[in-house]
Amino acid sequence: MFHTVQRKDYSLEYLGYWSNIVPWQEIATQTALPSLTQTDANNVIVGYPPLDEQRRIASWLDLQTHRIDKRRELLGKKRELLRDLRINLILEVLASGLRGHEKSPTGLCDLPELPLGWTASHAKRLLRYVTSGSRGWAKYYADEGDLFLRIGNLTRETIDLDLSDVKYVALPSKAAEGKRTRLREGDMLVSITADLGSIAVAPKLNKPAYVNQHIALCRAKDSVHPRWLGYAMCSPQSKRQMMDFGYGGTKIQLSLDDVRNVWLAVPPLDEQREMAAFLDARLDKIARQIALIDQLDDLLQQQRQAIIHEAVTGKIDLSAYDPPAEMA
Repeated sequence: MFHTVQRKDYSLEYLGYWSNIVPWQEIATQTALPSLTQTDANNVIVGYPPLDEQRRIASWLDLQTHRIDKRRELLGKKRELLRDLRINLILEVLASGLRGHEKSPTGLCDLPELPLGWTASHAKRLLRYVTSGSRGWAKYYADEGDLFLRIGNLTRETIDLDLSDVKYVALPSKAAEGKRTRLREGDMLVSITADLGSIAVAPKLNKPAYVNQHIALCRAKDSVHPRWLGYAMCSPQSKRQMMDFGYGGTKIQLSLDDVRNVWLAVPPLDEQREMAAFLDARLDKIARQIALIDQLDDLLQQQRQAIIHEAVTGKIDLSAYDPPAEMA
């Protein structure tokens, strides 16, 4: 952090806007921890008009950026409402189903009541296989090959894998890890370190895929619908249990037994299918609405930056602009 002394022929407000167009990342040191030296900062060339014009430009930009920021604020509120809707929808459907069953008490702290016809069960009774990746996969990294999934491929926004950024591995054919941690369609993945309890259900992939040591690979029994299980494990009730497990020791992490011991409200298989299909459809609509909001927000950010750039570089003629009285 540098301390600066204001000169009388500069408007700090104008300089604040002007600093938005400086390519600081290019000026910063190219080290593991990029930094900006005082010499480099002092050598940045600033183009500045007369003081009264600086103030006029800053006043106009205050007005324009305020309007954009208010629109972005409204978009942010809509985004949060949609995210809350998604959480509440999952909570309601996983706790009550879609058929309006009456509920009865269970005597369990984590699941105090259940719809009639449902059972309370630890996740382990629904799974036939639970494992996690091992360390040492870095030696198999390659520019192409099989998929190697990490925590970044799981999100809190959806139970679908995010494959926008993946690692590849070239695994020897005799490597035992390949058989143990290879994904199958429908496998559930759970993050067990860092961002605890992020969930994904594996789709049909066009190449083999494996997981690292930070992910639990859970394979459901044939009597369990995989996507219902994914939603059940990412419900607020299940997340709360996993967070309690994860923060109970000296390290913030889940063991495989923690994953196995999450209590779930289990409906019959036909209801599982029904609930999974309902949530897939409704959450897809919510995801598309959030994606549209994100696109609009990106456009507003670009517009804000473009307006600042055009104004401080003199490409917008503001000589006739008369600032409002309260801003003059």
